[in-house]
Amino acid sequence: MYKKFNLELKGNPINYFSNISENDVESYKNKVEKISKELLTDFEESLVVTENGTIDGTKTIETWFPNYKADIFLSHSHKDIDLAIKLACWLENNFGVRVFIDSLLWKNIDDLQKEIDKKYTFSEITKTYDYDLRNITTSHVHAMLSTALNDMIDSSECVIFLNTPSSIELSTLKTSTFSPWIYSEIKAANLLRINTPSRFIQKRFGNTLPFTGGTFNEAPQIKYDTDLSKFHKITYQSLIAWNVDRIINKIKGTETLNSLYSIVGEG
Repeated sequence: MYKKFNLELKGNPINYFSNISENDVESYKNKVEKISKELLTDFEESLVVTENGTIDGTKTIETWFPNYKADIFLSHSHKDIDLAIKLACWLENNFGVRVFIDSLLWKNIDDLQKEIDKKYTFSEITKTYDYDLRNITTSHVHAMLSTALNDMIDSSECVIFLNTPSSIELSTLKTSTFSPWIYSEIKAANLLRINTPSRFIQKRFGNTLPFTGGTFNEAPQIKYDTDLSKFHKITYQSLIAWNVDRIINKIKGTETLNSLYSIVGEG
């Protein structure tokens, strides 16, 4: 990961990326679905189990959550999935960069949880799940997804956090989120090493770098303080300026990211 951005979109989502039609979105989703099928060519609707009956956690991660060579990791609330897809479509159509959205490219974590629990924690006699065993399987499944997400953040050049009222709660002193996944992704983006793209490394450096995130019977609401101070703040207007610069300079792909870095004063 090289740069991270806090994209604040506070208005009505319908006002953003109005030039992206429903047909554009459908074409984009179909394209990503094809990529997902290629990534999951070795996927089977079963657990990866060794000869002695042990679940192979590493292989399970690689099978259910395979790595994808993305330019941008898009962190978002599941409530903003439609807006996230629209933004990803806009970025890929205009700039030719590859955007990662986990729910479009990976298998569902809930399906993995059910697959493990059906085999290891469910009793055919009582028709119930063992509470203690399920706590163990849940921790493993969440750790698998968290590991895969961290790997994707690390390998992507940029992280864009889609900051909307659905993802962040504002208070007088700090920003918070009710999503443990958003909290984890922002935390990871703040902790992971900075990896400078090779196109920025001048020949005189050779192979050496210059320098270098309720109520009873309802799910509880758990709030996490989020640190966005290390993210470069951008707005919808920043995206429009970025697109104009792309058109003027007739550039595509990762070269367009250089323009984004310049807009925020980091180029």
